[in-house]
Amino acid sequence: MALCERKNRLGYWRKIRGYTQQDLGRIVRVSPGTISNWELDITNPTREQAEILASLLGVSARELFPLTAF
Repeated sequence: MALCERKNRLGYWRKIRGYTQQDLGRIVRVSPGTISNWELDITNPTREQAEILASLLGVSARELFPLTAF
């Protein structure tokens, strides 16, 4: 499955749960551009931000960012 080939699964789960990048940005208090950078593996969230996102999306932080060392 193509999902397994991706490093970052934030965009996948965001879309499945019906959130926009702007929605997530408001919740974690970052810009939609920052959410985009996380989805594209340009930058990484802090551990706290990843945990907030994971809780909101109903998955683990490791599921969202499997290759990120927090």
